[in-house]
Amino acid sequence: MDKSITFACVQAAPVFMDLEGTIDKTIDLIKEAASRGAELIAFPENWLPGYPWFLWLDSPAALTPLVYQYYQNFLVLGSEQAKRIASVAKENNIWLLLGLSERDHGTLYMAQWLISNTGETVGVRRKLKPSNVERTLFGESDGSSLKTFTTELGVIGALCCWEHIQPLTRYVMYAQHEQIHIGS
Repeated sequence: MDKSITFACVQAAPVFMDLEGTIDKTIDLIKEAASRGAELIAFPENWLPGYPWFLWLDSPAALTPLVYQYYQNFLVLGSEQAKRIASVAKENNIWLLLGLSERDHGTLYMAQWLISNTGETVGVRRKLKPSNVERTLFGESDGSSLKTFTTELGVIGALCCWEHIQPLTRYVMYAQHEQIHIGS
């Protein structure tokens, strides 16, 4: 990579457990970053619909009502909500890495979604092993998405949370010649 790139990193609170509200906020943040010259915007782990902090408060059985509400606000890739986010990336000519809670065939994953400035999905990766009580809600990745993506900005890779302290997980990214790392 021989050019400089302007990044935006989101440090904000989502509209917790409100998929539509958080999508609206996401769109506003994308537009703001693009208007300030950002070429790529990165969002935190589980930005959509927010990190399920309540998992740490009580037993899984006691949390069933909150788990159900959280499940109802997961993003489904390919849905109208997902298409809306991708179209905003295209309209604003900006790349984005979105941390999300993804629902796929009844399983919930902690995921990162890389969208190009043309609104195309470049890749989706899932957290290898959710941490501690996160395992009561989220499924584990099979590892197939632990890869980098060659883009016009450079070779982009991303990891979530505790994946950064696992030497072999980081090594996989280094071995793929990662140039831009996004740590959610």
